[in-house]
Amino acid sequence: MIRRGSIRGRLMAALVLVVIVAVGVLAVGMMVMLRAERDFRALAQDRIPAVALAGELAEATGELAALAMQMVADPAMPADRMKRAIDSASQGVEGILASPLWLAAPERAETRAGIEAAEHDLRRALTGFGRISTNLTRRARLDARIGADLRWIHADVQDQVQGILSDLSFNMDTQLAALVVNTDPDTRAGAEQALSQDWLLRDRVQQIGSEAATLTALLLQARSADSPEALEQTAALGRDTLDRLALSQLNLPQRVDVTLLMQALDRLKALASGEDSVFVQQGQRLELHRAAVAELQAAQAALAGMQALLTDLGRTERIGAQARADAAASAIMRGSLWLGLVTALGAVATAIILAVFVHNRILLRIEALSTDLTRIAGGDSGTPRQGDEIAEMARAVEVFRASVQARQQALERLEMTQRELVQAGKMAALGQMSAAISHEINQPIAAIGHRLHNLRAAHPQARPAIARIEALLDRITRTIGHLRRIARRSEHHNTRVLLAEPVQAALELLDHRLRAEDVRVDCADLTGLAVAGDEILLEQVLLNILGNALDAIGAREGASDPGLIRVELAGLDPVRLVVRDNGVGLGGQSGQVLTDPFVTTKESGKGLGLGLSIAFNVMQDMGGHLEIEQQAEGGAEVRLRLNRWQEE
Repeated sequence: MIRRGSIRGRLMAALVLVVIVAVGVLAVGMMVMLRAERDFRALAQDRIPAVALAGELAEATGELAALAMQMVADPAMPADRMKRAIDSASQGVEGILASPLWLAAPERAETRAGIEAAEHDLRRALTGFGRISTNLTRRARLDARIGADLRWIHADVQDQVQGILSDLSFNMDTQLAALVVNTDPDTRAGAEQALSQDWLLRDRVQQIGSEAATLTALLLQARSADSPEALEQTAALGRDTLDRLALSQLNLPQRVDVTLLMQALDRLKALASGEDSVFVQQGQRLELHRAAVAELQAAQAALAGMQALLTDLGRTERIGAQARADAAASAIMRGSLWLGLVTALGAVATAIILAVFVHNRILLRIEALSTDLTRIAGGDSGTPRQGDEIAEMARAVEVFRASVQARQQALERLEMTQRELVQAGKMAALGQMSAAISHEINQPIAAIGHRLHNLRAAHPQARPAIARIEALLDRITRTIGHLRRIARRSEHHNTRVLLAEPVQAALELLDHRLRAEDVRVDCADLTGLAVAGDEILLEQVLLNILGNALDAIGAREGASDPGLIRVELAGLDPVRLVVRDNGVGLGGQSGQVLTDPFVTTKESGKGLGLGLSIAFNVMQDMGGHLEIEQQAEGGAEVRLRLNRWQEE
């Protein structure tokens, strides 16, 4: 039941009026759209199919052009695949030309005949180019094999030449030595004759090696010749080189190494003479290139003819379709003017409804409702100014506000309890683990201490080193004791600690890493500053923080600036010590999360996530505090708060 004069009733009345206006505008719009649909249906059944058919023909022709480009780009395409592609593209063109729209229009017969002729020429040219490309691909593989053989034969010839020359040089040196030491005329005459023969043989072998290198260079030049004229010049030089090689081979002595050299030369000359020579093969390849270029030119001419015919066809069909579309557009324009007029009248009527009825009767009431709701939300639950829906909403808001407040308080208590339970669970797990660690480590530590006591008595000169080892064992023992106390929260007995001493001790323990990783430490002057705490545990906290800073600096990748750790004094009572580094930072973690056990930013296997948790609990047990934050310029910042020692 809608009450008379209520906001709901007023909204319904305004909605009915707006719907009436919208229905009127919609009716006029439907009339305009129906007339436009009738005009465009006539256009779609006449001219648009012809334009679409011309576009399909252009697309099919484009496929032929793309096929030609693909054949040029990939001449190694298999012949059967190339033939199938040509047949498929040609059948597409022929299928479009055989459509009823083309056959039923006499004015398109001449264009159809021209396109068919151009398509036939293009198909013939592409088929010829494909056949030539197949031959060129086969010859390219043969040329690659010949090139590999040529390089190996050249290397074999030069190896044989170098071997003979080395052997002759050795023999000549031996004969010269014989001439120097022998005084017998017959022996000297024999040595001189052998020396002369080796000298002549060396010159001829050197000439053969030089001519073989020249012939190899000419064969390589012939393989890269790009014109018949250049190839003929190279072939003439090759024939001259072959003649000189033949003269150099005459009357050579019968030696095994010379015979091997002649065999290698025969293989080299086989590549330079005969029907299978490099010169003949390159000439045939150039001729195939010329034929391929001719077929491509024919294909381009056929494509150009088809493009010209398609351009004329598209222009003719477009002009016809444009004339029909202009007539339809004129009719639509007239209908649009009527629709615009009716829409404007509807907008004016809607504006009057909104201004006179909705604004005065509804919007002003809603503003008053909003004001009362704001007042109620602020705690003023007095009687509303109106007696309609506002009074009901005021009571509902008051009940809701009280319920929300009670639930918020319960939620806060639940979250606090949950945090305490989570912390208790973590401490229980850490306590169990620390008990196991203490049990496993305390016995070896006791044994080490006993051995050190015996070693001190046996070797008095080693007592300083033994004292340092015992100090480290004492620190390990205290660390294990503190690890057990983390879960129990036992009380520490703070003593007077000069802050400079644990800082200096931690830096000395990390000195080898600082030097190895080229990290500089800037430390404030802490001389004479005394704090309340445990010196060993405070040294452990500083060692953990400085070690984490070194790990963060070492994790940088591609950093140009050197590593830097700054230890600064930010307050005296309480004492505030700040440690900053320029490493990788907190890795997206919050400082509060990183103080929980088993939480770490290091890679798997490089950290257990206990160092910062232990340091945090140590600081809490000593009455201090530890905070970690990400620096805005990069790196991490650790702030330590310690109680200053008060002299009694």
